[in-house]
Amino acid sequence: MRSYLRASAWLAAFVAGVPALWLLAVVVALWGRSWVAFAVPYLGLFGLAFLVGLIPLALLRFRPDWLRALAAAAVVYALASFTPMVAEMTRYPYHVVRCGGLPVVASGFMAAMSYNVPGDEFYTTPLQDRFFCTEEEARAAGYRHYP
Repeated sequence: MRSYLRASAWLAAFVAGVPALWLLAVVVALWGRSWVAFAVPYLGLFGLAFLVGLIPLALLRFRPDWLRALAAAAVVYALASFTPMVAEMTRYPYHVVRCGGLPVVASGFMAAMSYNVPGDEFYTTPLQDRFFCTEEEARAAGYRHYP
């Protein structure tokens, strides 16, 4: 039991602690803008990733504890990269940094081919399937603005 608790602490560091540092860097980059709408879904995702990671952690039976936790975290990250909606959330921070701020988000849902800019009423940050830095890029890709 003591080994499992130590491994759980390592798992928390791998699936929440390290990514939270990345999240903190993005929040600092967005300071003064709408960073709360960006950060809250990710904090929930980190908590969910930890809970899901407890399952493979319990099934794995090797030492040292940090390596077992790292293997469980790798399982969680692998699952997240193929899970609908979560896969987009894992790509969103990259685009925030790449664009130097909140990106234009676009969706091809039901062939609508529409995009929203930060500040729009229906700007749903991490749940879209395409990200652009400018509206011109989105229009060039065949998307139209949905106000």
